[in-house]
Order: sequence, then C-alpha cells, then structure tokens
Amino acid sequence: MPQWQTATAIGIAFLVALTTHVFYRRPPTALWPALPLVFSSALVFSIGDLLAGIWSDNPPIRWAGMLMVYTGLLSIAPGWWLFTRGFSKMMGYRKVAFRSGLPILVAINILLWIGLLTNPWHGQFLEVRALTRSEYGPLWYATASVNYGALVMAMIVHARGGRFVQDPTIRSQTHFLVAAVAIPMLMNMAYVFSPVVFSYDPTALGYALSCALFLFAVERRDLFVLERVSLPSVLDHDADPILIVSPHRQLIYANPNAERLFGEGVLMPGAPVGDLLERAVPNFSLVKPKRRRDWAEEHRFTSVSGREHWVVIDVSVVQKSRGVEAGLCLRIRDRTALREAQNEAEEHFALLEALDFAIGEGILVQERSGKVRYVNEAFARIWGMTPQRMIDFGRGLDKYLESALAEPSSRAIRQLLYGSVEQFDAVSREKSDVTLFDGRVYEVTTLPIQTDAGFSGRAWRMSDVTQARRESQAMIQSQKLEGLGILAGGIAHDFNNLLMTVLGNTEIARGGLEPDSELQYPLADVEAAAKSASELTSQLLSYAGKTTFMKESVDLSVLLRDVTSLMSVSIPKNIDVKLSLQDGIPLVHGGPAQLRQVMMNLVSNAADAIGERDGKIVIDTGLGRPDRMVGADASVEHGEVSGDVVYLTVRDNGAGMSAATLDKIFDPFFTTKFAGRGLGLAATRGILESHDGLLRIETTLGVGSAFSMLLPVRVLASPATLGVDGILDSSEVLDRRVLIVDDEEAIRKILTKRLTNVGFEVDTASNGEEALGIVAGIGPALDLVILDITMPGLSGIETWTQIREIQPELPIIMSSGHPEEALERLDGWDDVRDGFIQKPYLTKALLATIEPLLKVRPS
Repeated sequence: MPQWQTATAIGIAFLVALTTHVFYRRPPTALWPALPLVFSSALVFSIGDLLAGIWSDNPPIRWAGMLMVYTGLLSIAPGWWLFTRGFSKMMGYRKVAFRSGLPILVAINILLWIGLLTNPWHGQFLEVRALTRSEYGPLWYATASVNYGALVMAMIVHARGGRFVQDPTIRSQTHFLVAAVAIPMLMNMAYVFSPVVFSYDPTALGYALSCALFLFAVERRDLFVLERVSLPSVLDHDADPILIVSPHRQLIYANPNAERLFGEGVLMPGAPVGDLLERAVPNFSLVKPKRRRDWAEEHRFTSVSGREHWVVIDVSVVQKSRGVEAGLCLRIRDRTALREAQNEAEEHFALLEALDFAIGEGILVQERSGKVRYVNEAFARIWGMTPQRMIDFGRGLDKYLESALAEPSSRAIRQLLYGSVEQFDAVSREKSDVTLFDGRVYEVTTLPIQTDAGFSGRAWRMSDVTQARRESQAMIQSQKLEGLGILAGGIAHDFNNLLMTVLGNTEIARGGLEPDSELQYPLADVEAAAKSASELTSQLLSYAGKTTFMKESVDLSVLLRDVTSLMSVSIPKNIDVKLSLQDGIPLVHGGPAQLRQVMMNLVSNAADAIGERDGKIVIDTGLGRPDRMVGADASVEHGEVSGDVVYLTVRDNGAGMSAATLDKIFDPFFTTKFAGRGLGLAATRGILESHDGLLRIETTLGVGSAFSMLLPVRVLASPATLGVDGILDSSEVLDRRVLIVDDEEAIRKILTKRLTNVGFEVDTASNGEEALGIVAGIGPALDLVILDITMPGLSGIETWTQIREIQPELPIIMSSGHPEEALERLDGWDDVRDGFIQKPYLTKALLATIEPLLKVRPS
C-alpha cells in the first residue's frame, strides 16, 4: 500500500476512535451536536480521500471519493464554528457574536457544495487528476477562502480566550483546541499551495494528529468536562478547611482556611498528608475502611496555637473518568461549638433531672397524638405504675387515669385529657385539684407546649397539696370560728346582762313567795329557761373557742340522763339506744356543759357510723376501766389518767374504721361526721385533756367501734360555812360593806336586793370614776367590791388597777357576761383576794364566790 494510503488509514482509525469516544461520552448540551458533527465531517473527508486514492483509476469511484472529501470539508467549518460558540460561552470568554455569522457560512457552503455537484458540467470547481494534485478552479478557491477564514477566526477566539482566562486548566485546553485546528489546516494548505507537488494529500494525517491531541486533552485536561470549575475558585471561599490528597497521600491543594488551621507554611504541595495529620490528629488514619467509599470520624484536633478543637473529618474519594480514583478530599468540619452546646445541654439535662428529683413533683409530657413523650418517676409513683409502663400504656392512659380518681376531676381538666389528635387543645391552660382513692389531693396543672423544632403537645404537672389543702381548710375554719367568736363575744355581754336581770328578778320573786305558792312553778320555769339561755350562749362561745368554764362536781350517770331527751330527738328512729348506767359512781371535777357536749358528740358519731340501716348504740358508765372491745383490729388512746377513774363508753355496730383512718381521726377537719353537731373529735380530745382525762377508741372495720372517756375521781367538799340553803352565816356578813360597780341599773338593783337580804351593807356605783371616789371615801371600812369588767368610760380593768393602788388588800370580784375576758390575767392578780364570776348567776353562786374572799379579810 502506498504511503499516502497508510497515512489516510491511520487518520481514519484515529477519527473513528475519537468519534466513537465522543458519541460514548456525549458532551454537555451546549456542545451537542457541534462536536460530533466536526469529527463526523472529518471522518467523511478521510474516507472520501481513501476511496479516491485507492480507486484512482476508476473515475466514478474516484469522483464519489472526491465528493465525500469536499462534503466533509464544507461541513467541518460550520461544525467547528458552532463548537467554538458553545465552548467559549461555557468558559466565559466569548467576545464575538457567532449567532449571525453561522447562517451566512452555512448558506455560502451550500452554494459551493451545489457548485461541487455540478462540476462535471461546468468544470469551475476542480479538475481531478490521478495520483497527483488536482487542478483547482474559481469555486474551489472561494470554498477555501470562506472555510479557511472561518477556521482562522475560531482559532483567534480560542487563542484570545486562553490569554485572558485565569484558570490555567482552561488556558491549556484553549491551546489544544487552537493546535487541533491549525495542524490539519496547515497541512492542507501546504499540499495545495506548495510549489513542490506532494505525492499524497497529508490533510488526513493532520486530522489524525488532531485526534491524538483531542484524546490527550480528554484524558489529561478534562477537555469535554465543560461544567468543571477550578479548585481555587470554589474551595478558596469554603467555610471549612479542605485538603485534596493524591492517591499516594501527598497534598495537592489546601484552601486558606486549612492553612490557617494548620499554620502558615505547613501545607506545602507534595507534602505527605499522613505526617501532617499525625501531629494534629494522632488517632486519624487515611486508610479507607473496607466496603466504604466515603467515611467521617470525630476527633480532637490540636492547632498550631495549642488550642483544642473537636472536628469531624469527612473523607470522600475524588474520581476521574470511568471510576478511576484521583485522590481524596478531606473536609475538616469544626464541631467545637456543637460539642460545647451538647455538653451544656447534657449539663442542663442533668440539672433538670436533679431538680425534677428534688422537687418531687410529677411531670408528664404528651405528644399531639396523645402518646406519652416523657414521664418522671414521681408522676408514675402517684398512680402506682412505672414510667416505662406509662409510656407503653398507649393512648388509653387518659381514660385509665380518670378512672383511678376518687371523684371526677373538674370539667376543664376532663376536656384537656386527650388520646388523639382530634382531641388536642393547643391553647388552654388549666389548674385544678384531683383526689385519689387514698385521700391524697394533687394540684394538676396542664399547659400546651410548642417548640421551634415543631414539637406540639401538652405538659401535666402534679403536686401533692394534701397537707396544704388541710391547712388551708383549717385556716378557713379558724377564720370562721374567729368570726363566730367575734359575733358571739359581741352579743354575750349584753345578752347575759339581760339574762342576769331575768334570773335575778325571778329569784327575788320566788324568795318572796311561800314555798307552796302556785306562782313558784311558772317562776321556776322562767328561771330554768334563763339558765338554758345562758348555757346556749356558753355553748355558742365554746364552739367558737372563746369560752372558759367553771368546774364542779359531776355525776356522769346523772349528767347522761339529763341529755337523754336531747339524744332521743337527734338520733334516727332506726337506731336502738340502750343505757347501762351505774348509779352512785364517784363524782368527777369538770364542766357539765362541756361534758354534755362530749357525750352528744360521741353518740352522734356512733349514729353517723350506723347510717340509715338498723343498728344499736350501747352507753355504759361505771367505776374503774371499761372492758376492752372483743376482736378489735385497731385501737388508740389519747391522754393519761391514773388512780381511781370513772368511765363512759359508747359502743355501736356501725361501719367501723380502718387503721389508716384511725391514725388520722384526730387531725383537725379530717372528718365531717361532726359537721353541724358541735365539736369534732379533735376538740373532744381537747376537752378531755382539760379534764385530765383519757379518750380510748377501739374499732373493727365492718363490725363497729367503741369510744370510751375516762375521768379521774376528784370530789370537792362543800364549803363548811354555807348553810343548807346556800346563805352565808350571819356572823360572816355582819357589818360587811360591799360596793357594786355596774353600768346596768337593773343589775345594781338586783344585786343590792340579794346582798341586802343576806345581810350585807351595799353601796353602788354606775361607772369607774364614781367607784374610785367611793373606795377612797369609805377607806378600810369597805370589805368587798363586785366590779363589772365591761363599762363605758373607765373600764373595769382600769378601775381594778386603780383600786389596787388605793387598797392593795381589798377583795375584788370581777364580773362579766363575756367569758373570754375571764382569760385575761392582770398584773398583780391574786387568787386569794381576786375572784371572777360569769353572768348570769344566782345568789348561791355569788355567795360561793364571796365566801373564800371574806375569810381572808377580818371583819
């Protein structure tokens, strides 16, 4: 085969290979179809040149080959023009508008191609000669001028772009493009215009050299990777330090942030990256894990300044074409702030956990769907569950908690209990109390939660307020009692003064009648009514906690019989009351009214325990200690008593009590059994303690209870100087002078009448100032003063103080209808020469008070 055929064959081989490569790698849209068109045109040229050379002695084939040669030649220039426009636009250096020139070039080449087709008839394009250079006509020169000019302009565009672009890779690519166009064009021009006629056309060989340049640029310069950008233009401004490492783990590139991190002058191109990282990150390795292309690890990084950072090193493989590894990209992400935030969050969580444990309040957080997101130990413990069980319970937890309450929660809380998204309320905030079956009271607070992260739900807080609510109720009750005491105290003085008038005049009237007079009976009823009214006032003040009481000798059996009629009214008909009272038991020293109240309270309590069913109450009195309740499950005693005692026991066959209830039965306001019936058990115990007594309670749940009060035997002898009718002996009152000081004229008259009848010489004063004048005027001849505490002007307390300054040894009896004032002890109070009597009172009680005071004052 001649040499020119060999050269042509080589060119064809390169062109075919490159064209196949182009079609396989399909360039970006901007270069499609320009690039395939250029190489296809060159391939057509080379094939036509091969045909014309091999079959040069066959005119038809030779002409067909020449037609292919010039068809390819006329297509190369427009295709390259189109390629240049797209490539320069992609690379950003196009300065010439190519859009208007391409249609003109295509139109001219079409006309010239028509001239080529018609050449056999007019011969103006060329004259083909075998085995030598053809003879060129005017149309051929026109073709050469137009297409050479287009290719030269394209080369100028690439050369100019390569001069001004900053990226050295793009600059290198433009040089390859200029050379790839220049080589075949120069060889074609040398063949056409050389004075020495070549034996073959080297244009195809020029195309072969261009193909070699293209293949080299594709593999080594990423010629057709037109979207690529240079590393510095992208990575120099990246916020993270970045290293590009070769397959041999040598540094190729480091951005400015990496240089600042490692230190200036440390990251030199070609430096072994392993040594650099070993100093800063000892535990890091560039050895790729098996079956992983990319990986990331967190490490402690020490910078050149000695500061420690927490970093995440992301390692990714950099690939060339067809999966060939070109190196590694190391992105170093600073996670110091994140790690510090995590540590701070962990500290906050630990603090919240400690606070959660310390405050002991129950906390539960629900998601919008009703699912439990968080629950602490305290919340779960309230309901007798574990936190995990509450979390696993699911959406039915709201119904379970509601059913576990002793009484329904408030309507607002029930509305906010939800188990689905449809029931969720993202607005309402509520606070309410709920009561459990064991009596504990919890304050429930619920509020919605909305976070920026998108979490939506509701938080529930439960605080044990059992003691606080009891104390609050106790305070409310105390305030009620205080208000009642103020009211009772306000009316006690005036009401008792009125009763004093009624009782005194009744007593005087009865004293002036014969014992068998018919008027004795109605007057006795009036006197009894006045005493009952006085006792009602005393009971009212007793309930309000504003009373003192005078102790006297009391027979429990007799006292109980006195309240039998009252018990029959207050106890339901379904309850049978049996009395087993011992007669003649020793007397006790106490307040009859207070002991009657205790009896009524115990009986009423027994009736409450029986309820509406049929039952029985047995009341016993006796000397000594009562028998224990048979089979009692629980018992308790309050108080101490020694020596001889008498007892009163109230037994019932009611509901009984549990040990837990018995432990709390004496807590103030724990039970409401005595509501509206006088004192509670706490007050009952207090009364018995004031009597130096003992209260015993025995009970069996479902069987009944027994309440026993034990009081010491303490009989007081009657005054020896009193006669059988309660009147002092005349020797005790002879020439005794008494001053009565009271602002009520009726009381002064009654006392004057009473004491005069007994034998006293009586003086009266209506106020403190008048009394002081009389005391000073009479002097030592005055034996006794009966002084009302509450008076207008100079009060009884002030009067008492000034009398003591005048006559320190003068006996004074303070009198008042307000029992609370009896509790006030004055400076210098002496039980030997000072006494107190509460209105209203009879002559017998007054004389009993006067008698011990006169004994210590000689007449």
